[in-house]
Amino acid sequence: MPDFARIYARQEYMTPGAAETVRIIADTVQPNESTALVDIGAGKGEASATLAGEFGCQIVAVEPFDSFVHIAAAKFWFFNLRDLVSLLRGDGRRLPLRDASADAAYCIGAPSIVGLEAAFREMARVVKPGGWVIGSDIIWREKPGTLSEEWGWVASAAQTTADEYQGVIEAAGLSTERVQIHDRSVWDEYHRGMLEVAQEAKTSQPADIFFADELESAVALEDRAVDRWLDYATFVARKP
Repeated sequence: MPDFARIYARQEYMTPGAAETVRIIADTVQPNESTALVDIGAGKGEASATLAGEFGCQIVAVEPFDSFVHIAAAKFWFFNLRDLVSLLRGDGRRLPLRDASADAAYCIGAPSIVGLEAAFREMARVVKPGGWVIGSDIIWREKPGTLSEEWGWVASAAQTTADEYQGVIEAAGLSTERVQIHDRSVWDEYHRGMLEVAQEAKTSQPADIFFADELESAVALEDRAVDRWLDYATFVARKP
């Protein structure tokens, strides 16, 4: 398994367009001190910390990876958010939450990792009628079909278009209200921290050239795929 903690050491968000998605969440939900949110695939906890810190809302943050659970827990403690954010180790397939218990649920960059259908089904379950479900993810502008092994993880990724993604959301009983396709620049911002980590690995003593080359190659591969096929989008849906 890749060393994600090291790869993302220089960035708090681990997906393109995450900061933009957080603003979409804030503008859409308009949270306040009585608002209950669910954060699936919370990562380092940056989205939860931002929303809880700015609006004083209650958040349940769910994250499966131990290293990120520890980072998020330390962040919530440092920013004195432990009374606002409850951190759970788990994935988004089976949330330990009651039906219709949250005002909104969001999953930034992870629905396709959790499992697209399962992620939106669970978010729809835990949100109250009239509540919001927001997810961001990779989508394909076009489907190239079978790709060779040189494309790495891109070759094995599900080639889901924006329309197909919206179909999954609506199959979960939700109504799509907005689809925001992010500018190409969000990928550059996302990759900037990774390239800084690679450069540090090259110049450290002892240098870790193998890790640096692998990381730079991974970024270059993603850049090629973005130029040809990939976009990042945020989907805003509502539960009837």
